[in-house]
Amino acid sequence: MTAIEKFRISSHLKDIIGRDLVTNEFVAIFELVKNSFDAGATRVDIEFNPEDSSFTIVDDGQGMTLDDIRDKWLFVAYSEKAIVNAENYRDKIKPAGQFAGSKGIGRFACDTLGEQLELYSITANSSKISKLYIDWTKFEKDSSEEFQSVNVDLETTKKFPSVYNPKAPSTQGTMLVIKNTRHEWDEDRIKRLRRDLAKLIDPFGTSTDVTVYTWLLDGSTERIDGVDGAVGNEIAELLQEKTSRIEVKIENNDITSTLYDRGRKIYSIRETSPYPELDDDTVEGQIYFLNRSAKKTFTTRMGVRSVEFGSVFLFLNKFRIFPIGEENDDTLGLNRRKQQGQSRYLGTRDIIGRVDVSALPKRFREVSSRDAGLVEDARSRSLYEAIRRHMIFRLERYVVGVNWKDKQDTDRDTSDGLETDKARERVLAIVGGLARSKDIEILYYDQDLVRVSDDPDQVTDEALKAMSIVAESSGNTTLAEQIEDAKRRIEELRVSREEARQVAQQAVADRNRADAHIALLERQAAFLGSSQDVDVERVQLLMHQATIHLGHIRSAITNAAHDVRSILRHADTSNSDALDLDDVEDMFASIRQSAVKLSTSIAGATLSGDRLGTVLSFAPNIRIELQTDKVHGDLLQFLNEYFEVRLLGVPGIPKASFDDGNLTLVRDFSPVDIAVLVDNLLDNARKAKASKVDFKAFQKGKNAVIIKVVDDGLGIDERKVDSSKIFERGYTGSMSGTGLGLYSVSTIINEMHGSIVLAGDGSRADFEIFIPGEK
Repeated sequence: MTAIEKFRISSHLKDIIGRDLVTNEFVAIFELVKNSFDAGATRVDIEFNPEDSSFTIVDDGQGMTLDDIRDKWLFVAYSEKAIVNAENYRDKIKPAGQFAGSKGIGRFACDTLGEQLELYSITANSSKISKLYIDWTKFEKDSSEEFQSVNVDLETTKKFPSVYNPKAPSTQGTMLVIKNTRHEWDEDRIKRLRRDLAKLIDPFGTSTDVTVYTWLLDGSTERIDGVDGAVGNEIAELLQEKTSRIEVKIENNDITSTLYDRGRKIYSIRETSPYPELDDDTVEGQIYFLNRSAKKTFTTRMGVRSVEFGSVFLFLNKFRIFPIGEENDDTLGLNRRKQQGQSRYLGTRDIIGRVDVSALPKRFREVSSRDAGLVEDARSRSLYEAIRRHMIFRLERYVVGVNWKDKQDTDRDTSDGLETDKARERVLAIVGGLARSKDIEILYYDQDLVRVSDDPDQVTDEALKAMSIVAESSGNTTLAEQIEDAKRRIEELRVSREEARQVAQQAVADRNRADAHIALLERQAAFLGSSQDVDVERVQLLMHQATIHLGHIRSAITNAAHDVRSILRHADTSNSDALDLDDVEDMFASIRQSAVKLSTSIAGATLSGDRLGTVLSFAPNIRIELQTDKVHGDLLQFLNEYFEVRLLGVPGIPKASFDDGNLTLVRDFSPVDIAVLVDNLLDNARKAKASKVDFKAFQKGKNAVIIKVVDDGLGIDERKVDSSKIFERGYTGSMSGTGLGLYSVSTIINEMHGSIVLAGDGSRADFEIFIPGEK
């Protein structure tokens, strides 16, 4: 035999659907305000009395009789709103709009707020005030006790409790008195409540159906700013003329979108809705982009930063779905997407707005916890996708393509920046992109922006193509005529500019040749000039310098003659008796000493002869100060000129080149000595049968250079030449050599406090010359 049993319900159910489900005191008050809205109230007052640890909620809604309280309010999870059928639904909701709640559990929000509840209510057809008293702590004593066995008091009473600021209901309405509150309601908490109520009720100040007031009893008759009075916002009025926004409506299988930029209507389009799940619903959205100027205005006017206020709020049948739009909420996935491209995508910090959904009951279901949004299903997913694609992303395409391309735009709160040709071209790109889609119908576009510029320079091929598409899509013949006229003007401009470009190119080429010639002359004029301006004075200086070098040569020859006579005298033994070994050694020592002096005299005479030859070769065009034999200037520039002017085309020497490496080396130097140095190195290369010699400068430290000398000659025959002695006076590896060329080079460089070494492995006659600059 089968026994029939029933579920038993523990008194602990009160906590499960009360404080465990509605965990937030603000959400709890939202639930109670929702009930007032659904009861058709036009005014809701919330009065806090911290001294008594209580607060009161008063509304002028339809009220409840004793039967209503017994059969409906005390019937757990019962909701008359949830069972309204489609036939009488629209008539049922007409007085107060569509229902905000339909779970039948909002009444347990009272338990989240306080330990006791007193509910007073009166209907229009009754003179009796119904009173319900519930002590929620009774349900907490013994969880084994059944829920329905815990008694509550239901009776009638003659009057409502006293309140200070609100008016007690006269003909109809409800009053909830929450006692032994579980939270301390001070000014800061009430201000937070007001901000959240503003977002819950109407964050954009567009509703006039219901007004919510808050009051705080503090013993004073003065109103507390930001605490006492009506709750409301005027964000829409605040932002409409300050930033870019898009307004979208999805209804009857169509999507109509209109975009504005700081009060200026940019375009309006219509397209077929791709969301069959929303066919029986109406979805309206207004999304605002917040540039820096708009954010600053928002903070100044609202007293809170926009990011703290929220982002895109979702309303179902005129009541907010919490927590969508809260500061840390990312239901639409915008922040995750923005992380992939900060400069390409909008995040929740960049936008603010609202989306209103009007739908039949149960088409969209709110999660029971009251702070987790909508239940995920095909309809909610389609709704979120519609908000993203046709509201946020379409606004984003304009903001990124137009506003963000102008760096100054972020500080503007007017549309003046759209008047430039560049800005119009960016707007045109957006409108043209919409016109390209066969699924989109252009209803309107700003013809002052989408037009052909008067300046042909500002009209690109892409812009003309986009305008052609817009003209064809909208049937605008005037715009089409402008485009054809622009094409003609652009072609004429291109032809004339091509001719001008060719003329300019020829002029530039002529100018470059002239500049190169002038530069060459200027380089020559720094040290080596034209022979046409040699005057008598410079000839006298030239002769003076030649006389000096001739004197050096004469002195060197005299010394050499003396040394020769000394050698001969020591070598003459005809008048001497037989010499012993010591006498012979003394004689040879004297001969060697005289020979060394002779060699030095000959080397000095050779160097002076080389210098004299160089001075005479400079005679036609020398510009250096011959009287001092020294100049102060860029040594590398002089070498450049010497190679380009003096050595160019000189017969009998290898082809010589000098690369200064774009360096400079400013110091005192003797142009004559530098010329002797170069000439001796070239002569050595000639003797080694070289066809070319390359000199190249490299930086050495901060104020010195290394000049590398490389030729393609035979190099050094290590079998005949000791490379370690090549700079010594008189050393030569050739039978016909004097051993004075490299010695002269070394002497000149040493006088400049530099050095010269044989580079490489010793088999080649490559050199590295170190020359310091001035200190």
